[in-house]
Amino acid sequence: MSDPLGLVSNNSNQGVAGIGAKGPGVPANGRNATGGADFKTDLMNQIAEVDRLQQNAEQVKIDAVTGEASLDQVIVATETADTAFRMLLAVRNKLVDAYDEVKNVRV
Repeated sequence: MSDPLGLVSNNSNQGVAGIGAKGPGVPANGRNATGGADFKTDLMNQIAEVDRLQQNAEQVKIDAVTGEASLDQVIVATETADTAFRMLLAVRNKLVDAYDEVKNVRV
């Protein structure tokens, strides 16, 4: 999976603890950290990628039954789809935990 927030970068102008040269709150890729559209778009792209991997795994299983794919290909496609899904599930759980924590903050 890619880095949807742009916090991991190979830029040499990055400061200590992931704070870019432009200051805290501005990712190294230059996108505005307060704009929710970029995160939403990236998250939706990651969901679509996981879906594509799962569909590919199903197609490889079908191909194995017809003799067009080997058992190794089935295992690799299935494990790749499973790993991607588990990563997406972990991100979802972290987002739900963060939402619950913000919801319980007293003003």
